[in-house]
Amino acid sequence: MIEDNTSTLIATFTQLKSRFNQDPYPALEKRLRLLTEIKSRMLQRQDQLVEAADQDFGTRSRFDTVIADIMPCINSIDYIAKHLRKWSKVQHRSPGAQWLPSKAKIEIVPKGVVGVIAPWNYPIQLAIVPVITALAAGNKVMLKLSEFTPKVNAVIRAIFKGLNNEVCVIEGGPDIAATFTEQPFDHLLFTGSTAVGKKVMAAAAKNLTPVTLELGGKSPVIVLDDADISAAAMSVLMGKLSNSGQICVAPDYVLVHEEKYDAFIAELKQHYEKTYKTKVGVKNQTSIINDRQFQRLNDIIIDAKSKGADVWQAEPARDNRQLPLHIITQVNKSMRVMQEELFGTILPILKISNLNDAISYIREDTTPLASYLFTQSQVSMNKVSKELATGTLAINETIVHVVVESLPFGGLGHSGMGQYHGEEGFYTFSHKKPILQSNNTKWRNKMLLSHSKLLTKPLEWLFLRKK
Repeated sequence: MIEDNTSTLIATFTQLKSRFNQDPYPALEKRLRLLTEIKSRMLQRQDQLVEAADQDFGTRSRFDTVIADIMPCINSIDYIAKHLRKWSKVQHRSPGAQWLPSKAKIEIVPKGVVGVIAPWNYPIQLAIVPVITALAAGNKVMLKLSEFTPKVNAVIRAIFKGLNNEVCVIEGGPDIAATFTEQPFDHLLFTGSTAVGKKVMAAAAKNLTPVTLELGGKSPVIVLDDADISAAAMSVLMGKLSNSGQICVAPDYVLVHEEKYDAFIAELKQHYEKTYKTKVGVKNQTSIINDRQFQRLNDIIIDAKSKGADVWQAEPARDNRQLPLHIITQVNKSMRVMQEELFGTILPILKISNLNDAISYIREDTTPLASYLFTQSQVSMNKVSKELATGTLAINETIVHVVVESLPFGGLGHSGMGQYHGEEGFYTFSHKKPILQSNNTKWRNKMLLSHSKLLTKPLEWLFLRKK
């Protein structure tokens, strides 16, 4: 890994700020050419990215890298390029009758230098997507990559090589990350844990830097008695096993109606056996990122067993930190499995009597980044939508909302603040500048300055009388 020092980091920020001041509103054509160039470089290095991710993780499913890490970047570039001119248009507003003949409008302008801190779990998508969105908005970008994915980082550096006037890449551990968050960015986006997110926000507050925090939490699944149990089990399995559960919106635990509880677990096991089950020598399961995370997951399983939980292990343990699916039942809140965001292939399942029980149970914890509901009832869908606080609600589906370009992505409360992706992402990294243009208003200002009754009385009659 190329570890930058704090002096280099500070100098890089200063240079980017200077470059932005020299060109504070890049032409849309320039931005579009930049996005096209980044897309071309990514496609040229697709196999390098796949191989690098495999080395960083120990084993990384090609599917996880291509479909969930690279493809969202390409799709985002295409979507942004299609809509950029529309998003950038001046928005004309009425100034109100009392301020005529003035004209009011909002111009969409870049913020300045945007900082992006990327995590290790999706080291491509969660670095590239916020970068291209900020570049599309006309900003300069400083990207801090995770120290846990040095091979992927090397390829990302190659992708951005020669584009230093627009985006600069920084690597390093906690000291570098701390210095990074202390820079007076015009916006800062962080993806990672809630605990670290609090530190990032505290550091940014010293410069009054606005932040977007993409954090995590325990994303729940509700399976009601009218759900398609087979489809629900398949969707939960897909969401839990993608990237071996190392995704911030992975289904963390499942609340199943008591009448469907046994059937749901049986469907999970059957789908696993028929569809997913790994074979020796086949790289279809991504490894847990490192020994520390692998040991943490095993300790959670041991803790659950010691406190009376039943654990079903889908397959024998394998080398290279590939943790098989573990379905855990008979759980309670004294167990770590119900206290921590799991971030792995562990799935606790609990019984519920009705939808109200499920909502009450979820409310006892902090606000989740995503929640999942399986039902055929529009009434139940509307109830959860209106009553359950959550970053995103997905109905009869898990995790794919993250790659729907027209939807924003973001958390609420402890799961984060702010949103990016698509149009909302463009505006997150933009400043909506209000502009009021007036001509020949000397007469009005003279009356305002003199507190003239000739102005006060008509204005009171026009705007303050009872109607």
